[in-house]
Amino acid sequence: MNCGKQVYTWTKEGPVVSKPMACVVGCTTCANLCKGKAITFPDKNELRALYKKEKLWEKVTRQLKKEGKLNPVK
Repeated sequence: MNCGKQVYTWTKEGPVVSKPMACVVGCTTCANLCKGKAITFPDKNELRALYKKEKLWEKVTRQLKKEGKLNPVK
């Protein structure tokens, strides 16, 4: 697997996701390079609909403000 963030580790059985938290949201390089098409990601529009339905952006924003990682624009 070709991943700049070294998300995968090779084993005798093949590649294994060893550092899932290093994966970059929105990056699909591994899926594009996978010749067996074994790696897939949800459609961008499906994700947007899910975020809207579950109000995930609001939850993330609220948490980031709580942690002091997001400063409101004035």
